[in-house]
Amino acid sequence: MRKIAIISAVAGLLLLSFATGICANNTDQKHLAAMQSLIAREVPYDANIPVDSVIAWSNELAPTLKSHKTEETYFTMLLWQVSAYIMRGDLSLAIDRARLMYENAKKMNSTFGIALANQAIGQAYTASYIQEKALSSYLDALRYLPENNPQTYRLLVKISTLLQQMNRLDEAMIYVSKLNPLLEQQPEHPLAVPILIENATYYISSGDQDTALKYLQRADSIYKNHTHELAHEFSINYYTAACYRALAADHNDKQKADEALALYNKLLEVVSNNKRSLEYRWICAEKIYLYKLLGRFDEACKIYQELYTVTDTLASKSYIRQINALKATYQIDELELENRAQQNRMIVYFIFIGLGLLTFISILAVWIRRQKRIVTISKETLEESRWNAENATRAKSVFLSNMSHEIRTPLNALSGFSSLLTEEGLDEATRRQCTEIIQQNSELLLKLINDVIDLSSLEFGKMQFSIGKHDAVAICKNVTDTVGKVKQTQAELLFDSSLEELYIETDASRLQQVLINLLINATKFTPDGSITLKLEKESDETALFSVTDTGCGIPKEKQASIFQRFEKLDENAQGSGLGLSICQLIIEHIGGRIWIDSDYTEGSRFMFTHPINQTRSKQKKEGRS
Repeated sequence: MRKIAIISAVAGLLLLSFATGICANNTDQKHLAAMQSLIAREVPYDANIPVDSVIAWSNELAPTLKSHKTEETYFTMLLWQVSAYIMRGDLSLAIDRARLMYENAKKMNSTFGIALANQAIGQAYTASYIQEKALSSYLDALRYLPENNPQTYRLLVKISTLLQQMNRLDEAMIYVSKLNPLLEQQPEHPLAVPILIENATYYISSGDQDTALKYLQRADSIYKNHTHELAHEFSINYYTAACYRALAADHNDKQKADEALALYNKLLEVVSNNKRSLEYRWICAEKIYLYKLLGRFDEACKIYQELYTVTDTLASKSYIRQINALKATYQIDELELENRAQQNRMIVYFIFIGLGLLTFISILAVWIRRQKRIVTISKETLEESRWNAENATRAKSVFLSNMSHEIRTPLNALSGFSSLLTEEGLDEATRRQCTEIIQQNSELLLKLINDVIDLSSLEFGKMQFSIGKHDAVAICKNVTDTVGKVKQTQAELLFDSSLEELYIETDASRLQQVLINLLINATKFTPDGSITLKLEKESDETALFSVTDTGCGIPKEKQASIFQRFEKLDENAQGSGLGLSICQLIIEHIGGRIWIDSDYTEGSRFMFTHPINQTRSKQKKEGRS
């Protein structure tokens, strides 16, 4: 039986503990919802949640909300708790809570928490009437908050109120003007009543009591029709009384003074249960001013003695020391953060400077490499120019040597056979033979000089070309007939073409010169067999000429140099060795190309192309370039 009783007791305790846990959890949820409602409505307390409940519930809920996910709710609730402590007059506890906010914000690395901790410090300074430091704390808080955050608007209200208390009305109006657009956009916003009151206090301080009363009436209308918040009613009555008090002072209006005094007495009934509260002190200070205005100095002195005791003064000094210590901690941390930020900036600067130097060195290296390349190219160009100059000098020497050799041969013949003709006793047949030799060498010398002049004119672009439309078939037939009459070979000279006519744009005399040179060359090395001049249309734009012989041919090792000046297969053969060079220059000038067909092995075959239309050919070349 005893065991059963023990088990029953334990089970009962467990059930009780479980039920208590569930109940506590439900209570926490209700309290959280109530606190969130206060924050959403922008009021410090209401009829169902007095100041003491705000403090107690915040203590219960804070540990469960201390995380990054709920940091805004956590720090906002702590700020509400600080406000509640200040309203209750527990300034020391408010300072402790502000210190806790700052320490937790620092641990959690929460800029939002640091902002609200600064605001809490500012409220503590305000309650201690240290306005400059309060303003500094509020402005520090404002730096950490985004522009459209609800807490930003709350903070603007605090700054405006403080600046008005400091009689810096122009600055206060700057912050009020930042709040008014919210009032215009959302007339029933939870902050509508505080914003309207801020406008009213501005005009009270400016001496425009009528405008101030209009703003207070608008605030009273919103309170009665929408919010029904006790805090709003308290603020509206307080500042209405302040407005009446100002009117009484300005116009020595006893009636307004009595109305203000009645409102202050009504407000004191609300806060008289806690004479240490901030509201109680404010109202008592206003009553002292009114009693002095009405000449009731004894009553004013009585309230003054009750309100400002030695104990309060000492406590106030203690509070100031606490707040200053907390502010100093914040400033030291700020200085450390600033130093760290400065170090980070220096590191970034050094990185940028390093990158700049690296970029400069890279650019310098690229520039040096490019300059080296330019120098190398210049050296190569200089070397090529030197090599070309040496080649030109060598070619000039070779040219002069060849020219002297080529000229000396016919000149010797002319000199020798001319002197032979002067001898007596020379028979007629010998005399005729000498005359023929003299004639042949004179023609050879003349041709050599003409070839040199043509070569020089072609190289320097001085040779004139007369381009016109001519029938290439007729030119080929005429050249074949001409060379056939003067050839000194048994080889048969033929013209082969399937074309009846082919009109091309050319210089007829220069084309004939090329064809005659090629045919005469062929007759020199083709004693018998055949020499064939062939014309065909390679394409719609090009004509193809070829001279084919059945002679000894040109060895492959000499084919590459056959178009060079003074190049001769047989040094004993008649001719200057300039004919093929001239042919190549003429053909290239006209727009064609000349070459040896290396695949033909039964003799030699020279081939060259000629554009049918010179204009189209030039356009094609320009397009390629």
